[in-house]
Amino acid sequence: MRGRGFIRTLSFVNRKYRELEQMIRKCCPEDEKIWVELNREFMAYEYADENVWESPLDKGDPAVIFQRIMAEPDGANLLFMLEENGQPIGFMNTVVFYSVWAHGKVLFLDDFFIREPFRGKGYGAAALAELEKLIQRDGLLRVQLLAENTNPRAVRFYRREGYGLQEINLCCKYLKAQ
Repeated sequence: MRGRGFIRTLSFVNRKYRELEQMIRKCCPEDEKIWVELNREFMAYEYADENVWESPLDKGDPAVIFQRIMAEPDGANLLFMLEENGQPIGFMNTVVFYSVWAHGKVLFLDDFFIREPFRGKGYGAAALAELEKLIQRDGLLRVQLLAENTNPRAVRFYRREGYGLQEINLCCKYLKAQ
């Protein structure tokens, strides 16, 4: 049987979630400067790990990618800004595609970043729950993502949020531009 501590915790989580509702929104062209700033912060943080990725900061200006995505409003990419009281605290970069296995559209959460001062306070869980509700309302059937073993905190977070862990190998080959 769960005790009063559990009920108090649940009450706090529910109250905190209500306070955080409406914290994600689709990016608009006016978000370019802050989106680039947040993505650069994320790239520097992630690239510090030893891994297979080529440095995205060496590839070019993230602003160019933002502009290309904004120029295709019906494209597969959806960019989301995470805000607390109007202050940008993070972002989600996503891609929507059809999956034969899901028998419909799914969302791939490519990047999910929350600035350090806001981590561990329920913002990630609230943003993820809000994203799930938003895309479910739009008829999407699944959310999928990758969390690197070099980031055990992220792996624990996604498992806690109900995401199944699949043992897979991600194979990645960079192609030279022609």
